[in-house]
Amino acid sequence: MLHSKFQPLPKSLSCAIAISATISTVAIAEVASLSAQSLPFPEAIVQNATSVSQLSDVRSTDWAFTALQSLVERYGCIAGYPDRTFRGSQSTSRYEFAAGLNACLGKINEIISAGLADKVTKEDLATLQRLQEEFAAELATLRGRVDALDAKTAKLEAQQFSTTTKLEGQVIISVSGGGSGTSELLSPANAPTGNVGTANTTVISRVRLDLNTSFTGEDLLLTRLESGNGGTNLSNSLDGGGDVFAGFTGFVGSSSLDYSDVGNTFSLGRLRYDFPIGKDIRASIGAAMSLNDHLDANSFANDESADFAIGMFINNPLILPVNDGAGAVLDWNIGGSAFTLRAGYVAANANSPTSDSGAPNGTINQGLFGDTYQGTVELEFAPKNSDEESPFAARLQYTRAAVNNLDYNIGGLNLEWAVSKAIALFGRYGFGNISNRGIDIASAIPSYINVGTAGDSINPQTWSAGIAFPDLFKEGAMGAIAVGQPFVESKVGNATQTNVELFYRIPISDNISITPDLQFIFNPNNNSNSTITIGTLRTVFTF
Repeated sequence: MLHSKFQPLPKSLSCAIAISATISTVAIAEVASLSAQSLPFPEAIVQNATSVSQLSDVRSTDWAFTALQSLVERYGCIAGYPDRTFRGSQSTSRYEFAAGLNACLGKINEIISAGLADKVTKEDLATLQRLQEEFAAELATLRGRVDALDAKTAKLEAQQFSTTTKLEGQVIISVSGGGSGTSELLSPANAPTGNVGTANTTVISRVRLDLNTSFTGEDLLLTRLESGNGGTNLSNSLDGGGDVFAGFTGFVGSSSLDYSDVGNTFSLGRLRYDFPIGKDIRASIGAAMSLNDHLDANSFANDESADFAIGMFINNPLILPVNDGAGAVLDWNIGGSAFTLRAGYVAANANSPTSDSGAPNGTINQGLFGDTYQGTVELEFAPKNSDEESPFAARLQYTRAAVNNLDYNIGGLNLEWAVSKAIALFGRYGFGNISNRGIDIASAIPSYINVGTAGDSINPQTWSAGIAFPDLFKEGAMGAIAVGQPFVESKVGNATQTNVELFYRIPISDNISITPDLQFIFNPNNNSNSTITIGTLRTVFTF
């Protein structure tokens, strides 16, 4: 046995041990490719006791094989076997054998470096020296491959964008065309008029760049930049345009393509920070955030790039009248159960310290807690099955909001049910009260009140329902159809607008999809106008 005071190793063995300190797992995997019959080593030996039988060059009866097997068993050079032995009864390639030898050189070097040189016998050192001399060429090849990998790694580290940030992108390009069937539609009195029965085919695009930054692995700082070509919705053109109800973006506005009307300069779409609080609570705070990133989710009707393209089928228009602004969200999965409670608040004018005297329907206060704001709570019930999936989910919702001196008190329900792998049902419902703070609400929407005085409030409803067919004709594809009414209120208009949309998403690759989409708008703007028909071909690129 060696004494505790370490005696110098032969120069050749010292070189071999030095080599071993630089050999990484990546290098070992790289070396495996040198032999046409080889498998990654030492992983192959660790994971498959018979893998050495598939190799050649060093037979199990050779002295080298027996010697290395003995070293492996005594020093545990290759972890993974319960009995810590080097098993196999047939030959192995010289390169993989050299990788195993290198592992033993590294292990013994660790033992000596730890001041335990007396645990290594002179006979084992002599065996190692003989082995490294016989396999010097293979060890040199290992060293060359590692040097090349180290150089590549250093270059990647020097040129990488960030160690904490990942870039993700999405590009939507769509071609859209349609018509109303008449040359002139009845439009609200405050809306422009003209030849709105037909509209030219348009190309609409949007680009999003997400910078996802994590500092702990459990948090997320999301910075989103987005730009477009300013493509305009056909639905607004076909009905004469105009806002039909101050503070409510429903009606034909809810029929517009969700990715349209994005300006051609990059703007800040999201700036928020998500982080855990304890085990079951996750919080989000941001200067530019959207509540529909956290609330009113639905697996089959919630993403303008993957399913329905128009607003009323993506989210409940009454539950999310404001949606965007500065604010915060809390998400609490109650004790790891099927129940999750969420609460969110945003203020659209949080960056403005002054009042706005030119706002519709009178002067409004602004700032973080002034008009325009929205607060929403949601209780979700989504039990998991044996596959840890939630085929059924129900969400109860309540929204309190103020928009241009109109007060919203709205309740809602969001349902989804994957009946099977091939069919799913989904729907949303909203109801409540919108008041004008003691003033006749007809002053806010005079063109849409049918008769007499409406009073200081109205009680609208909204609903949508649909059926989806996941993996229809192709894995990853989906077809769906939905119908709904964005604003049901007898005091507003002489009819009720009804929307129908159907689409079929076709995945071309992991990064490209094409979606033909068709929508019909009956009685647009709650008036007995001619039906609007719009066809769209949407192409989405992700990277």
